[in-house]
Amino acid sequence: MDSKLLRAAFVVVVIVAGWAQCANAADGIADCPDSTDVSSKSRPYWKGDTLMAALLILQGKGEAKFHLEDAAPKNECVFEKFEVAGVAVEAIRSPYKKSAESIRTWRFRAEGAEPRDVLVLYDGTASMMANKEVFFVAEERKGGISYYAMFRDQPTFAVLKPMVMSILDGGASPLATVRWPPGAIEPVIDAYDTKRLK
Repeated sequence: MDSKLLRAAFVVVVIVAGWAQCANAADGIADCPDSTDVSSKSRPYWKGDTLMAALLILQGKGEAKFHLEDAAPKNECVFEKFEVAGVAVEAIRSPYKKSAESIRTWRFRAEGAEPRDVLVLYDGTASMMANKEVFFVAEERKGGISYYAMFRDQPTFAVLKPMVMSILDGGASPLATVRWPPGAIEPVIDAYDTKRLK
């Protein structure tokens, strides 16, 4: 075999192996160095006007950007792994730092036939309007965005885990669900829990 051809083949193999390693490193998230939960009262927050303000901000982005968005976390780690109805779930923690932006503090990533992400988001704008820290538990799925809970301080993992399990197994009902039908001039509210929201 030609030595130049052999060297070229070797270089290609090394490059492809490097790409594969980078891809695996990018896809994998390391485990958290410790499993200490946050110290918080995890107080629920039931103010409907705060949620409506968040929905209006979401609407203001327009149809093309009608999605849950947050500032990309600088680092994140897998806090715990568990199962819901035979589906593997990773609880991915991100450091919380007060901000004017929307910050993701938790992401519960469920594998399976239909991968799902339940997010816990600190909302800077809602916090400023409410004059207290506001966190939303929300999921974007099948064209709709559902808000399942609001907290007036950072919720603990101990409170979030059973809530997320209930969301993933279909037992939880949302506080509100909104969607933007293609080509419509504004979003539609499919569900709004007037019993819980004040």
